[in-house]
Amino acid sequence: MKRSLYLLFFISQLAFADGEKLVRENCASCHEDENLNLLSLSSMTYLTQSELMYVLQNGKMKQQASHLSTEEKETIAKYIAQSAIVKSDSGSTNNCSKALEKTDLEQSSSWPSWGYDNFNTRNQRFSSINTNNIKNLKLRWSFGIGSQDVRAQPIVIGDVVLISDSDSLHALNRKDGCSYWKFQSKARLRNAPVLNNADGESIFLVDSDFEVYKLNIMNGELIWATKIPVDYESNIPSASPVQSGNYLIVPISTYETVLAMNPRHECCKTSGGIAAVGVDSGKILWTHRIEEEPKSIGKGLITRVKKFAPSGSAVWNAPGVDIMDKRIFFGTGQSLQSPASQYSDAIISMDLESGEKIWATQTLKGDAYNMGCEIPGIKRMVCPKEKGPDFDFGASVIQSKDKNGRKILLAGQKSGWVFKLNHDTGEILWKSKVGNGGVLGGVHFGMTTDNKNLYVPISDRETNRDYDKEARPGLYAVDFENGEILWEYPLDNVCESRKALYGEGKCTTGFSAAISMTNDVIFAGALDGRFSAHSSEDGSKIWEFDTLRNFKTVNGVPAVGGSIDSAGPVIVDNWVFVNSGYSQHGQMAGNVILAFSLD
Repeated sequence: MKRSLYLLFFISQLAFADGEKLVRENCASCHEDENLNLLSLSSMTYLTQSELMYVLQNGKMKQQASHLSTEEKETIAKYIAQSAIVKSDSGSTNNCSKALEKTDLEQSSSWPSWGYDNFNTRNQRFSSINTNNIKNLKLRWSFGIGSQDVRAQPIVIGDVVLISDSDSLHALNRKDGCSYWKFQSKARLRNAPVLNNADGESIFLVDSDFEVYKLNIMNGELIWATKIPVDYESNIPSASPVQSGNYLIVPISTYETVLAMNPRHECCKTSGGIAAVGVDSGKILWTHRIEEEPKSIGKGLITRVKKFAPSGSAVWNAPGVDIMDKRIFFGTGQSLQSPASQYSDAIISMDLESGEKIWATQTLKGDAYNMGCEIPGIKRMVCPKEKGPDFDFGASVIQSKDKNGRKILLAGQKSGWVFKLNHDTGEILWKSKVGNGGVLGGVHFGMTTDNKNLYVPISDRETNRDYDKEARPGLYAVDFENGEILWEYPLDNVCESRKALYGEGKCTTGFSAAISMTNDVIFAGALDGRFSAHSSEDGSKIWEFDTLRNFKTVNGVPAVGGSIDSAGPVIVDNWVFVNSGYSQHGQMAGNVILAFSLD
Protein backbone atom coordinates (compact mmCIF):
# COMPACT_ATOMS: atom_id res chain seq x y z
CA MET A 1 0.00 0.00 0.00
CA LYS A 2 2.73 2.42 1.01
CA ARG A 3 4.67 1.54 -2.16
CA SER A 4 1.59 2.36 -4.28
CA LEU A 5 1.24 5.72 -2.58
CA TYR A 6 4.92 6.49 -3.23
CA LEU A 7 4.43 5.51 -6.88
CA LEU A 8 1.37 7.77 -7.22
CA PHE A 9 3.25 10.62 -5.58
CA PHE A 10 6.22 10.11 -7.93
CA ILE A 11 3.94 10.11 -11.00
CA SER A 12 2.16 13.27 -9.82
CA GLN A 13 5.52 15.00 -9.32
CA LEU A 14 6.57 14.05 -12.84
CA ALA A 15 3.32 15.44 -14.22
CA PHE A 16 3.81 18.65 -12.22
CA ALA A 17 7.36 18.97 -13.60
CA ASP A 18 6.07 18.43 -17.15
CA GLY A 19 3.50 21.17 -16.61
CA GLU A 20 6.12 23.55 -15.30
CA LYS A 21 8.35 22.85 -18.31
CA LEU A 22 5.50 23.37 -20.80
CA VAL A 23 4.43 26.62 -19.13
CA ARG A 24 8.00 27.87 -19.09
CA GLU A 25 8.48 27.06 -22.80
CA ASN A 26 5.12 28.29 -24.08
CA CYS A 27 3.72 30.92 -21.70
CA ALA A 28 6.39 32.55 -19.58
CA SER A 29 8.15 34.68 -22.21
CA CYS A 30 5.04 36.83 -22.67
CA HIS A 31 3.16 36.52 -19.38
CA GLU A 32 6.22 37.25 -17.24
CA ASP A 33 7.31 40.24 -19.35
CA GLU A 34 6.21 43.31 -17.35
CA ASN A 35 6.52 45.54 -20.42
CA LEU A 36 3.64 43.71 -22.13
CA ASN A 37 1.17 44.38 -19.28
CA LEU A 38 -0.39 40.92 -19.67
CA LEU A 39 -2.06 38.71 -17.08
CA SER A 40 0.68 37.19 -14.90
CA LEU A 41 1.03 33.41 -14.53
CA SER A 42 0.42 33.61 -10.80
CA SER A 43 -2.78 35.60 -11.34
CA MET A 44 -3.98 32.95 -13.80
CA THR A 45 -4.22 30.43 -10.98
CA TYR A 46 -7.62 31.87 -10.05
CA LEU A 47 -8.95 30.22 -13.23
CA THR A 48 -10.22 26.64 -13.13
CA GLN A 49 -8.68 23.91 -15.26
CA SER A 50 -11.73 23.88 -17.55
CA GLU A 51 -11.56 27.67 -17.98
CA LEU A 52 -7.87 27.48 -18.89
CA MET A 53 -8.59 24.69 -21.39
CA TYR A 54 -11.27 26.86 -22.98
CA VAL A 55 -8.77 29.71 -23.37
CA LEU A 56 -6.23 27.36 -24.98
CA GLN A 57 -8.66 25.53 -27.27
CA ASN A 58 -11.28 28.17 -28.16
CA GLY A 59 -10.31 31.48 -26.61
CA LYS A 60 -7.59 34.11 -26.83
CA MET A 61 -4.70 31.64 -26.81
CA LYS A 62 -6.08 29.24 -29.42
CA GLN A 63 -3.70 30.43 -32.13
CA GLN A 64 -0.67 30.51 -29.82
CA ALA A 65 -1.47 26.99 -28.56
CA SER A 66 -2.23 25.48 -31.97
CA HIS A 67 1.10 23.61 -32.07
CA LEU A 68 0.36 21.84 -28.77
CA SER A 69 -1.41 18.50 -28.46
CA THR A 70 -4.59 18.19 -26.41
CA GLU A 71 -2.62 16.33 -23.74
CA GLU A 72 -0.05 19.14 -23.54
CA LYS A 73 -2.79 21.77 -23.23
CA GLU A 74 -4.40 19.73 -20.45
CA THR A 75 -1.05 19.49 -18.67
CA ILE A 76 -0.56 23.27 -18.87
CA ALA A 77 -4.10 23.95 -17.66
CA LYS A 78 -3.78 21.50 -14.79
CA TYR A 79 -0.38 22.85 -13.71
CA ILE A 80 -1.58 26.46 -13.58
CA ALA A 81 -4.91 25.63 -11.93
CA GLN A 82 -3.31 23.42 -9.23
CA SER A 83 -0.94 26.24 -8.28
CA ALA A 84 -3.81 28.24 -6.82
CA ILE A 85 -4.15 28.95 -3.13
CA VAL A 86 -7.92 29.47 -3.24
CA LYS A 87 -10.59 28.10 -5.56
CA SER A 88 -14.14 29.29 -6.14
CA ASP A 89 -15.63 25.94 -5.07
CA SER A 90 -14.33 26.51 -1.53
CA GLY A 91 -17.44 28.56 -0.73
CA SER A 92 -20.58 27.61 1.14
CA THR A 93 -24.31 27.87 0.45
CA ASN A 94 -25.99 30.94 1.93
CA ASN A 95 -29.62 30.62 0.82
CA CYS A 96 -32.20 33.22 1.79
CA SER A 97 -34.82 32.12 4.30
CA LYS A 98 -37.72 33.21 2.06
CA ALA A 99 -38.37 33.20 -1.68
CA LEU A 100 -38.13 36.34 -3.78
CA GLU A 101 -41.42 38.23 -4.14
CA LYS A 102 -42.52 40.82 -6.70
CA THR A 103 -42.71 43.47 -4.01
CA ASP A 104 -38.96 43.01 -3.46
CA LEU A 105 -38.38 44.37 -6.97
CA GLU A 106 -40.52 47.44 -6.37
CA GLN A 107 -39.45 48.61 -2.93
CA SER A 108 -36.39 50.59 -3.94
CA SER A 109 -34.64 52.44 -6.72
CA SER A 110 -32.62 50.38 -9.19
CA TRP A 111 -29.47 50.34 -11.32
CA PRO A 112 -30.81 48.25 -14.23
CA SER A 113 -27.92 48.28 -16.72
CA TRP A 114 -24.21 48.96 -17.05
CA GLY A 115 -24.66 52.69 -17.73
CA TYR A 116 -27.62 53.09 -15.33
CA ASP A 117 -29.85 54.39 -18.13
CA ASN A 118 -29.86 54.05 -21.92
CA PHE A 119 -27.97 57.36 -22.20
CA ASN A 120 -25.03 55.96 -20.14
CA THR A 121 -25.12 58.88 -17.68
CA ARG A 122 -24.13 56.67 -14.71
CA ASN A 123 -26.05 59.14 -12.51
CA GLN A 124 -28.43 57.67 -9.91
CA ARG A 125 -31.33 60.10 -9.54
CA PHE A 126 -32.96 58.31 -6.61
CA SER A 127 -30.50 58.08 -3.74
CA SER A 128 -30.19 59.53 -0.26
CA ILE A 129 -26.39 59.70 -0.36
CA ASN A 130 -24.89 63.22 -0.39
CA THR A 131 -21.89 65.17 0.89
CA ASN A 132 -23.57 65.74 4.25
CA ASN A 133 -24.04 62.05 5.15
CA ILE A 134 -21.27 60.33 3.19
CA LYS A 135 -19.19 59.97 6.38
CA ASN A 136 -21.75 57.39 7.55
CA LEU A 137 -21.13 55.02 4.63
CA LYS A 138 -19.95 51.65 5.99
CA LEU A 139 -19.09 48.22 4.58
CA ARG A 140 -21.99 45.81 5.20
CA TRP A 141 -21.02 42.59 3.39
CA SER A 142 -18.75 41.19 0.71
CA PHE A 143 -19.05 38.44 -1.90
CA GLY A 144 -16.11 36.40 -3.20
CA ILE A 145 -15.95 35.17 -6.77
CA GLY A 146 -13.79 32.50 -8.42
CA SER A 147 -11.75 34.60 -10.80
CA GLN A 148 -8.58 36.67 -10.83
CA ASP A 149 -10.51 39.79 -11.76
CA VAL A 150 -14.00 41.07 -11.01
CA ARG A 151 -14.82 42.31 -14.48
CA ALA A 152 -18.62 42.01 -14.68
CA GLN A 153 -20.40 44.93 -13.04
CA PRO A 154 -23.46 44.02 -10.91
CA ILE A 155 -26.90 45.47 -11.49
CA VAL A 156 -29.50 46.05 -8.77
CA ILE A 157 -33.27 45.72 -9.18
CA GLY A 158 -34.97 46.89 -5.99
CA ASP A 159 -33.72 44.59 -3.24
CA VAL A 160 -32.08 42.13 -5.66
CA VAL A 161 -28.38 42.29 -6.56
CA LEU A 162 -27.36 40.34 -9.70
CA ILE A 163 -23.69 39.30 -9.70
CA SER A 164 -21.79 37.36 -12.37
CA ASP A 165 -19.22 34.84 -11.13
CA SER A 166 -17.33 32.98 -13.88
CA ASP A 167 -20.15 30.98 -15.53
CA SER A 168 -22.82 31.65 -12.88
CA LEU A 169 -25.26 34.47 -12.25
CA HIS A 170 -26.23 34.97 -8.61
CA ALA A 171 -29.37 36.74 -7.38
CA LEU A 172 -28.62 38.05 -3.88
CA ASN A 173 -30.54 39.94 -1.25
CA ARG A 174 -29.33 43.51 -1.12
CA LYS A 175 -29.39 43.80 2.68
CA ASP A 176 -27.38 40.75 3.72
CA GLY A 177 -26.09 39.03 0.55
CA CYS A 178 -28.03 35.80 0.97
CA SER A 179 -28.79 33.89 -2.24
CA TYR A 180 -32.22 33.64 -3.89
CA TRP A 181 -31.08 31.60 -6.90
CA LYS A 182 -28.15 30.82 -9.21
CA PHE A 183 -28.15 30.35 -12.99
CA GLN A 184 -25.44 28.40 -14.82
CA SER A 185 -24.44 29.69 -18.26
CA LYS A 186 -22.74 27.67 -20.99
CA ALA A 187 -19.65 29.90 -21.08
CA ARG A 188 -17.97 32.60 -19.01
CA LEU A 189 -19.90 35.76 -18.08
CA ARG A 190 -17.76 38.88 -18.55
CA ASN A 191 -20.38 41.63 -18.56
CA ALA A 192 -23.29 43.13 -16.69
CA PRO A 193 -26.78 41.70 -17.24
CA VAL A 194 -29.59 44.12 -18.13
CA LEU A 195 -33.19 44.40 -16.92
CA ASN A 196 -35.98 43.98 -19.46
CA ASN A 197 -37.69 47.32 -18.86
CA ALA A 198 -40.65 46.16 -20.98
CA ASP A 199 -41.89 43.89 -18.17
CA GLY A 200 -39.59 44.58 -15.22
CA GLU A 201 -39.55 40.86 -14.36
CA SER A 202 -36.97 39.40 -16.74
CA ILE A 203 -33.30 40.00 -17.44
CA PHE A 204 -30.86 39.36 -20.28
CA LEU A 205 -27.25 38.25 -20.15
CA VAL A 206 -24.70 37.32 -22.81
CA ASP A 207 -21.90 34.79 -22.30
CA SER A 208 -18.48 34.67 -23.95
CA ASP A 209 -19.75 32.43 -26.77
CA PHE A 210 -22.49 34.93 -27.74
CA GLU A 211 -25.19 32.81 -26.18
CA VAL A 212 -27.97 35.22 -25.14
CA TYR A 213 -30.22 34.24 -22.23
CA LYS A 214 -33.55 35.64 -21.09
CA LEU A 215 -34.26 34.70 -17.47
CA ASN A 216 -37.16 35.07 -15.08
CA ILE A 217 -35.79 37.40 -12.41
CA MET A 218 -38.01 35.82 -9.73
CA ASN A 219 -36.47 32.34 -9.89
CA GLY A 220 -33.67 32.38 -12.49
CA GLU A 221 -35.53 30.04 -14.84
CA LEU A 222 -34.60 30.20 -18.52
CA ILE A 223 -37.26 31.74 -20.78
CA TRP A 224 -35.29 31.43 -24.00
CA ALA A 225 -31.72 31.25 -25.27
CA THR A 226 -30.35 32.15 -28.68
CA LYS A 227 -26.90 32.37 -30.22
CA ILE A 228 -25.70 35.43 -32.13
CA PRO A 229 -23.90 34.45 -35.34
CA VAL A 230 -20.43 35.99 -35.67
CA ASP A 231 -17.90 35.79 -38.49
CA TYR A 232 -14.91 34.46 -36.52
CA GLU A 233 -14.15 32.66 -33.28
CA SER A 234 -12.03 35.62 -32.20
CA ASN A 235 -15.12 37.84 -31.99
CA ILE A 236 -16.14 38.35 -28.35
CA PRO A 237 -18.87 40.22 -26.45
CA SER A 238 -16.57 42.39 -24.36
CA ALA A 239 -19.11 45.06 -23.40
CA SER A 240 -22.53 44.88 -21.78
CA PRO A 241 -25.83 44.77 -23.70
CA VAL A 242 -28.56 47.41 -23.54
CA GLN A 243 -32.33 46.95 -23.96
CA SER A 244 -34.88 49.38 -25.40
CA GLY A 245 -38.39 48.54 -26.63
CA ASN A 246 -38.27 45.28 -28.55
CA TYR A 247 -34.51 45.50 -29.08
CA LEU A 248 -31.70 43.94 -27.09
CA ILE A 249 -28.53 45.54 -28.46
CA VAL A 250 -25.37 43.45 -28.13
CA PRO A 251 -21.93 44.97 -28.93
CA ILE A 252 -19.35 42.83 -30.73
CA SER A 253 -15.61 43.08 -30.14
CA THR A 254 -12.56 41.04 -31.13
CA TYR A 255 -9.41 39.70 -29.48
CA GLU A 256 -7.63 39.26 -32.81
CA THR A 257 -5.28 42.02 -31.66
CA VAL A 258 -3.77 39.34 -29.37
CA LEU A 259 -3.66 36.65 -32.07
CA ALA A 260 -1.58 39.01 -34.20
CA MET A 261 1.33 38.38 -31.83
CA ASN A 262 1.79 35.10 -33.71
CA PRO A 263 3.76 35.75 -36.97
CA ARG A 264 1.90 32.81 -38.56
CA HIS A 265 -1.48 34.47 -38.06
CA GLU A 266 -3.07 36.04 -41.15
CA CYS A 267 -3.77 39.42 -39.60
CA CYS A 268 -6.47 40.52 -39.68
CA LYS A 269 -10.05 39.67 -40.68
CA THR A 270 -12.39 40.37 -37.78
CA SER A 271 -14.53 43.44 -37.29
CA GLY A 272 -16.44 45.04 -34.46
CA GLY A 273 -20.20 45.12 -34.79
CA ILE A 274 -23.65 45.33 -33.27
CA ALA A 275 -26.41 42.72 -33.11
CA ALA A 276 -30.09 43.27 -32.34
CA VAL A 277 -32.15 40.51 -30.69
CA GLY A 278 -35.94 40.57 -30.26
CA VAL A 279 -36.72 40.67 -26.54
CA ASP A 280 -39.89 38.59 -26.77
CA SER A 281 -38.87 35.93 -29.28
CA GLY A 282 -35.06 35.78 -29.05
CA LYS A 283 -34.96 36.12 -32.83
CA ILE A 284 -31.91 37.78 -34.38
CA LEU A 285 -33.38 40.96 -35.91
CA TRP A 286 -30.21 42.16 -37.61
CA THR A 287 -26.43 42.18 -37.33
CA HIS A 288 -24.12 44.95 -38.48
CA ARG A 289 -20.42 44.51 -39.28
CA ILE A 290 -18.58 47.83 -38.81
CA GLU A 291 -15.96 47.09 -41.47
CA GLU A 292 -16.34 45.84 -45.03
CA GLU A 293 -15.22 42.30 -45.80
CA PRO A 294 -11.39 42.12 -45.61
CA LYS A 295 -9.24 41.78 -48.70
CA SER A 296 -5.68 40.56 -49.12
CA ILE A 297 -3.21 43.46 -49.10
CA GLY A 298 0.02 41.51 -49.53
CA LYS A 299 2.31 39.33 -47.45
CA GLY A 300 4.24 39.86 -44.25
CA LEU A 301 7.94 40.56 -44.11
CA ILE A 302 10.02 37.35 -43.80
CA THR A 303 7.03 35.15 -42.89
CA ARG A 304 5.27 35.73 -46.26
CA VAL A 305 1.97 35.17 -44.43
CA LYS A 306 -0.96 36.97 -46.05
CA LYS A 307 -2.21 40.24 -44.56
CA PHE A 308 -5.81 41.47 -44.70
CA ALA A 309 -7.64 44.78 -44.26
CA PRO A 310 -9.84 46.45 -43.21
CA SER A 311 -10.20 44.97 -39.74
CA GLY A 312 -10.70 46.01 -36.13
CA SER A 313 -13.03 48.83 -35.03
CA ALA A 314 -14.12 46.70 -32.09
CA VAL A 315 -17.01 47.89 -29.94
CA TRP A 316 -15.51 47.74 -26.45
CA ASN A 317 -18.19 49.89 -24.79
CA ALA A 318 -21.85 49.46 -23.87
CA PRO A 319 -23.88 51.27 -26.57
CA GLY A 320 -26.47 53.93 -25.81
CA VAL A 321 -29.99 54.06 -27.27
CA ASP A 322 -32.23 57.03 -28.04
CA ILE A 323 -35.63 55.35 -28.44
CA MET A 324 -37.35 58.62 -29.44
CA ASP A 325 -35.08 59.10 -32.47
CA LYS A 326 -34.56 55.34 -32.91
CA ARG A 327 -30.79 55.66 -32.79
CA ILE A 328 -27.90 53.68 -31.31
CA PHE A 329 -24.59 55.40 -30.50
CA PHE A 330 -21.17 53.99 -29.51
CA GLY A 331 -17.42 54.32 -30.01
CA THR A 332 -15.01 52.01 -31.84
CA GLY A 333 -11.52 50.63 -31.36
CA GLN A 334 -8.40 50.95 -33.50
CA SER A 335 -7.74 49.19 -36.79
CA LEU A 336 -5.70 45.98 -36.56
CA GLN A 337 -3.95 46.24 -39.91
CA SER A 338 -2.86 49.02 -42.26
CA PRO A 339 -4.35 50.89 -43.96
CA ALA A 340 -6.42 52.10 -41.00
CA SER A 341 -10.15 52.28 -41.65
CA GLN A 342 -12.30 55.41 -41.58
CA TYR A 343 -14.46 53.68 -38.94
CA SER A 344 -11.68 53.06 -36.41
CA ASP A 345 -11.39 55.43 -33.41
CA ALA A 346 -14.81 56.79 -34.31
CA ILE A 347 -18.16 57.67 -32.80
CA ILE A 348 -20.95 56.05 -34.79
CA SER A 349 -24.71 56.61 -34.86
CA MET A 350 -26.92 53.82 -36.23
CA ASP A 351 -30.58 53.31 -37.02
CA LEU A 352 -32.19 51.16 -34.32
CA GLU A 353 -34.67 49.45 -36.63
CA SER A 354 -32.43 48.68 -39.62
CA GLY A 355 -28.92 48.55 -38.13
CA GLU A 356 -27.58 50.87 -40.84
CA LYS A 357 -25.02 53.63 -40.13
CA ILE A 358 -26.42 57.17 -40.00
CA TRP A 359 -23.09 58.91 -39.52
CA ALA A 360 -19.54 58.14 -38.36
CA THR A 361 -17.10 60.71 -36.98
CA GLN A 362 -13.47 59.65 -36.79
CA THR A 363 -11.38 61.50 -34.20
CA LEU A 364 -7.98 59.99 -35.04
CA LYS A 365 -6.79 58.81 -38.45
CA GLY A 366 -4.12 56.18 -39.10
CA ASP A 367 -4.47 54.30 -35.81
CA ALA A 368 -3.58 50.75 -36.91
CA TYR A 369 -2.13 48.69 -34.07
CA ASN A 370 -2.04 45.16 -32.68
CA MET A 371 -0.25 43.46 -29.78
CA GLY A 372 2.50 42.28 -32.08
CA CYS A 373 3.80 45.86 -32.03
CA GLU A 374 4.90 45.28 -28.42
CA ILE A 375 6.98 42.11 -28.98
CA PRO A 376 10.69 42.69 -29.67
CA GLY A 377 12.00 40.47 -32.42
CA ILE A 378 8.71 40.00 -34.26
CA LYS A 379 7.18 43.48 -34.40
CA ARG A 380 8.93 44.15 -37.74
CA MET A 381 7.03 41.18 -39.14
CA VAL A 382 3.56 41.76 -37.68
CA CYS A 383 3.12 45.40 -36.66
CA PRO A 384 1.04 47.52 -39.11
CA LYS A 385 2.95 50.14 -41.10
CA GLU A 386 1.11 52.99 -39.42
CA LYS A 387 1.84 51.62 -35.93
CA GLY A 388 -0.83 53.79 -34.40
CA PRO A 389 -0.91 54.83 -30.75
CA ASP A 390 -3.90 52.53 -29.92
CA PHE A 391 -6.11 55.43 -28.81
CA ASP A 392 -9.52 53.87 -29.28
CA PHE A 393 -12.81 54.50 -27.46
CA GLY A 394 -13.18 52.16 -24.51
CA ALA A 395 -15.66 54.33 -22.60
CA SER A 396 -19.38 54.42 -23.37
CA VAL A 397 -20.72 57.49 -25.16
CA ILE A 398 -23.12 59.66 -23.12
CA GLN A 399 -26.21 61.43 -24.48
CA SER A 400 -27.42 64.64 -22.84
CA LYS A 401 -28.76 68.11 -23.73
CA ASP A 402 -27.10 71.52 -23.88
CA LYS A 403 -28.50 74.66 -22.22
CA ASN A 404 -30.77 75.22 -25.22
CA GLY A 405 -32.30 71.76 -24.96
CA ARG A 406 -30.50 70.35 -28.01
CA LYS A 407 -29.34 66.74 -27.85
CA ILE A 408 -25.59 66.22 -27.65
CA LEU A 409 -23.19 63.29 -27.36
CA LEU A 410 -20.15 63.27 -25.06
CA ALA A 411 -17.22 60.91 -25.67
CA GLY A 412 -13.90 60.31 -23.93
CA GLN A 413 -10.94 58.69 -25.70
CA LYS A 414 -7.83 56.87 -24.54
CA SER A 415 -5.87 59.78 -26.04
CA GLY A 416 -7.07 61.94 -23.14
CA TRP A 417 -9.28 64.03 -25.45
CA VAL A 418 -12.95 64.56 -24.62
CA PHE A 419 -15.47 65.47 -27.36
CA LYS A 420 -18.89 67.06 -27.60
CA LEU A 421 -20.74 66.09 -30.79
CA ASN A 422 -23.92 67.13 -32.54
CA HIS A 423 -26.43 64.33 -31.95
CA ASP A 424 -27.94 64.59 -35.44
CA THR A 425 -24.86 65.03 -37.63
CA GLY A 426 -21.84 63.89 -35.62
CA GLU A 427 -20.14 67.28 -36.01
CA ILE A 428 -17.54 67.90 -33.29
CA LEU A 429 -18.72 70.98 -31.38
CA TRP A 430 -15.66 71.16 -29.13
CA LYS A 431 -12.80 68.96 -27.95
CA SER A 432 -10.85 69.30 -24.74
CA LYS A 433 -7.51 67.76 -23.81
CA VAL A 434 -8.06 66.46 -20.28
CA GLY A 435 -5.42 63.74 -19.87
CA ASN A 436 -2.03 62.96 -21.38
CA GLY A 437 -3.38 59.72 -22.84
CA GLY A 438 -1.98 56.23 -23.21
CA VAL A 439 -2.57 52.64 -24.29
CA LEU A 440 -4.49 52.13 -21.03
CA GLY A 441 -6.11 55.61 -21.00
CA GLY A 442 -6.62 58.66 -20.95
CA VAL A 443 -10.27 58.03 -20.57
CA HIS A 444 -10.54 54.27 -20.34
CA PHE A 445 -13.90 52.84 -19.22
CA GLY A 446 -16.53 55.45 -18.41
CA MET A 447 -17.50 59.00 -17.44
CA THR A 448 -20.56 60.40 -15.65
CA THR A 449 -22.64 63.58 -15.86
CA ASP A 450 -25.24 65.62 -13.99
CA ASN A 451 -26.38 67.11 -17.33
CA LYS A 452 -24.57 70.32 -16.42
CA ASN A 453 -20.95 69.22 -16.25
CA LEU A 454 -19.10 66.17 -17.51
CA TYR A 455 -16.99 64.33 -14.92
CA VAL A 456 -13.96 62.58 -16.36
CA PRO A 457 -11.68 59.92 -14.78
CA ILE A 458 -8.14 59.91 -16.17
CA SER A 459 -5.89 56.86 -15.97
CA ASP A 460 -2.79 58.07 -17.82
CA ARG A 461 -1.06 54.86 -16.83
CA GLU A 462 2.30 54.86 -18.54
CA THR A 463 3.48 51.71 -20.35
CA ASN A 464 6.66 51.01 -22.30
CA ARG A 465 6.17 54.05 -24.53
CA ASP A 466 7.84 57.45 -24.78
CA TYR A 467 5.68 60.27 -23.40
CA ASP A 468 6.35 63.94 -24.13
CA LYS A 469 4.25 65.16 -21.18
CA GLU A 470 3.83 64.11 -17.59
CA ALA A 471 0.90 61.86 -16.70
CA ARG A 472 -2.17 63.55 -15.18
CA PRO A 473 -4.12 60.80 -13.39
CA GLY A 474 -7.12 62.15 -11.49
CA LEU A 475 -10.70 63.38 -11.72
CA TYR A 476 -11.78 66.35 -13.80
CA ALA A 477 -14.95 68.41 -14.28
CA VAL A 478 -15.54 69.73 -17.80
CA ASP A 479 -18.08 72.41 -18.71
CA PHE A 480 -20.80 71.25 -21.12
CA GLU A 481 -20.87 74.42 -23.17
CA ASN A 482 -17.23 75.07 -24.00
CA GLY A 483 -15.13 72.11 -22.78
CA GLU A 484 -13.34 74.20 -20.17
CA ILE A 485 -11.82 72.26 -17.26
CA LEU A 486 -13.60 73.60 -14.16
CA TRP A 487 -11.68 71.71 -11.48
CA GLU A 488 -9.26 68.84 -11.10
CA TYR A 489 -8.40 66.35 -8.40
CA PRO A 490 -4.88 64.96 -8.99
CA LEU A 491 -4.53 61.39 -7.74
CA ASP A 492 -1.58 60.93 -5.39
CA ASN A 493 0.84 58.06 -5.92
CA VAL A 494 0.84 55.66 -2.96
CA CYS A 495 2.20 52.59 -4.77
CA GLU A 496 5.60 52.49 -3.09
CA SER A 497 3.98 51.05 0.03
CA ARG A 498 1.44 48.76 -1.67
CA LYS A 499 1.69 45.30 -3.20
CA ALA A 500 -0.76 42.70 -4.51
CA LEU A 501 -2.23 40.30 -1.96
CA TYR A 502 -2.51 37.58 -4.60
CA GLY A 503 -0.36 37.01 -7.69
CA GLU A 504 2.43 39.21 -8.96
CA GLY A 505 0.46 42.17 -10.30
CA LYS A 506 1.82 45.66 -9.73
CA CYS A 507 0.28 48.65 -7.99
CA THR A 508 -0.28 51.48 -10.48
CA THR A 509 -1.77 54.96 -10.24
CA GLY A 510 -4.87 56.18 -12.07
CA PHE A 511 -8.64 56.24 -12.38
CA SER A 512 -9.28 53.70 -15.15
CA ALA A 513 -12.59 52.19 -14.04
CA ALA A 514 -15.89 53.82 -14.89
CA ILE A 515 -17.12 56.36 -12.32
CA SER A 516 -20.66 57.01 -11.04
CA MET A 517 -22.50 59.77 -9.20
CA THR A 518 -25.59 60.66 -7.21
CA ASN A 519 -26.69 64.08 -5.99
CA ASP A 520 -23.44 65.99 -5.29
CA VAL A 521 -21.20 62.92 -4.81
CA ILE A 522 -18.93 61.17 -7.36
CA PHE A 523 -17.64 57.65 -6.61
CA ALA A 524 -14.37 56.48 -8.16
CA GLY A 525 -12.20 53.37 -7.82
CA ALA A 526 -8.43 53.61 -8.39
CA LEU A 527 -5.93 51.17 -9.86
CA ASP A 528 -4.13 51.22 -6.50
CA GLY A 529 -7.21 49.67 -4.82
CA ARG A 530 -8.61 52.75 -3.08
CA PHE A 531 -12.34 53.50 -3.40
CA SER A 532 -13.26 57.13 -2.80
CA ALA A 533 -16.09 59.68 -2.92
CA HIS A 534 -15.63 63.24 -4.17
CA SER A 535 -17.63 66.44 -4.12
CA SER A 536 -19.00 67.33 -7.55
CA GLU A 537 -18.59 70.98 -6.55
CA ASP A 538 -14.80 71.02 -6.43
CA GLY A 539 -13.55 67.40 -6.67
CA SER A 540 -12.31 67.26 -3.09
CA LYS A 541 -12.13 63.80 -1.51
CA ILE A 542 -14.78 63.43 1.18
CA TRP A 543 -14.67 59.68 1.94
CA GLU A 544 -12.35 56.74 1.26
CA PHE A 545 -12.17 52.98 1.77
CA ASP A 546 -9.05 50.89 1.10
CA THR A 547 -10.08 47.66 -0.68
CA LEU A 548 -6.56 46.19 -0.71
CA ARG A 549 -7.21 43.79 2.16
CA ASN A 550 -8.62 40.35 2.99
CA PHE A 551 -12.39 39.95 3.34
CA LYS A 552 -14.69 37.51 5.09
CA THR A 553 -17.46 36.89 2.56
CA VAL A 554 -21.13 35.96 2.86
CA ASN A 555 -20.62 33.00 0.52
CA GLY A 556 -17.55 31.67 2.32
CA VAL A 557 -15.11 32.19 -0.56
CA PRO A 558 -11.81 33.64 0.72
CA ALA A 559 -11.41 36.99 -1.01
CA VAL A 560 -8.96 39.84 -1.39
CA GLY A 561 -9.22 43.25 -3.00
CA GLY A 562 -6.90 44.58 -5.70
CA SER A 563 -6.90 47.04 -8.56
CA ILE A 564 -10.28 48.62 -9.31
CA ASP A 565 -10.77 48.75 -13.06
CA SER A 566 -13.35 48.33 -15.83
CA ALA A 567 -16.64 48.09 -13.89
CA GLY A 568 -17.88 51.17 -12.04
CA PRO A 569 -19.72 51.74 -8.76
CA VAL A 570 -23.44 50.91 -8.59
CA ILE A 571 -25.64 53.19 -6.45
CA VAL A 572 -29.15 52.35 -5.19
CA ASP A 573 -30.95 54.28 -2.44
CA ASN A 574 -28.40 54.49 0.40
CA TRP A 575 -26.32 51.56 -0.93
CA VAL A 576 -23.14 51.46 -3.07
CA PHE A 577 -21.59 48.35 -4.65
CA VAL A 578 -18.10 48.16 -6.15
CA ASN A 579 -15.85 45.47 -7.68
CA SER A 580 -12.24 45.12 -6.50
CA GLY A 581 -9.60 43.04 -8.27
CA TYR A 582 -8.41 43.27 -11.88
CA SER A 583 -5.31 41.38 -12.93
CA GLN A 584 -5.38 42.24 -16.62
CA HIS A 585 -2.51 44.45 -17.84
CA GLY A 586 -0.27 43.22 -15.02
CA GLN A 587 -2.41 44.83 -12.30
CA MET A 588 -3.32 43.60 -8.81
CA ALA A 589 -5.58 40.53 -8.79
CA GLY A 590 -8.59 40.31 -6.51
CA ASN A 591 -11.97 38.61 -6.29
CA VAL A 592 -14.42 40.60 -4.21
CA ILE A 593 -17.61 42.63 -4.61
CA LEU A 594 -18.27 45.02 -1.74
CA ALA A 595 -21.61 46.33 -0.46
CA PHE A 596 -21.72 49.62 1.47
CA SER A 597 -24.64 51.51 2.99
CA LEU A 598 -25.33 54.51 5.20
CA ASP A 599 -25.89 53.96 8.93
